[in-house]
Amino acid sequence: MKWGKILLVGLIVFMSIAGCSSSKKEEFSQKAKSTKDTVITEPQEMEREIDEQNPEQKVIQSENRMVIYHAEIRMEVKEFQKVQQTIEQLVQNQGGYIVQENVYESEDNRLEGTVTTRIPQAKFQTFLRQLEKLAMKVHSRHVTGEDVTEEFVDLESRLKSKQAVEERLYQFLKEAKDTKDLLAISNDLARVQEEIEQIKGRMKYLQNQSALSTVTIHLFENKVIVPDLENKDLNTWERTKKQFISSINLLLSLFSGLIVFIIGNLPIFVVFMILIGLLIFFGKNIVKQKK
Repeated sequence: MKWGKILLVGLIVFMSIAGCSSSKKEEFSQKAKSTKDTVITEPQEMEREIDEQNPEQKVIQSENRMVIYHAEIRMEVKEFQKVQQTIEQLVQNQGGYIVQENVYESEDNRLEGTVTTRIPQAKFQTFLRQLEKLAMKVHSRHVTGEDVTEEFVDLESRLKSKQAVEERLYQFLKEAKDTKDLLAISNDLARVQEEIEQIKGRMKYLQNQSALSTVTIHLFENKVIVPDLENKDLNTWERTKKQFISSINLLLSLFSGLIVFIIGNLPIFVVFMILIGLLIFFGKNIVKQKK
């Protein structure tokens, strides 16, 4: 009886151990399958899962609008160089900088030029008002603004999703054992990292463009051109000598041309004179015979 009880207890213990071992194997198999399925999941599907798990990241409240301002102003000034120096000083005072500056002289000896500047957005309107005060007349003023707030918010959301995918791919890369899976994960990771850099570059560009406004200034000088009345225009004796020499040169040129014409055409003149002489001679003989 005792031996029967001992055998019964041993059988129950053996069956319990076998059941636990089978359950652990099945659980390990399921984990391995789940890990393998996750490894081969596309980064785009990961992003969708992350977005679905974190819907609040799509709604980002932005207190300040991101607007890229461009202004182009054409103005007439009295003293070009003085106004140009004043503009350079204004740009420096406003914390901006000059991108490009071109100065040239027009056909009527007036100075013209173009100055392209970058001005902090907070000082944008103030700078335009200061420019207008320097002008005798503002011929045109064109201001445009491009609101990029929604694009920037979307880029922020995409960046967070890409970074979450990058972290998950790093984790998969540590857990992966198969060479094929390692290569696939590495390729996906490189592609995601490249997209992250592109998003960061675009965000940096938008931040820079919205933080500093572009102002292009076209300047042209309002200047009365006085004819140059120097000694060379008022010296009568010098002008008389020049005119006298010019007249002599003209006569010499005509005389020289006449000589060249006569001598050059002398054979023709000789033949012509002989023909005329013959005509006169025969004409006289005919008249004598008739008489």
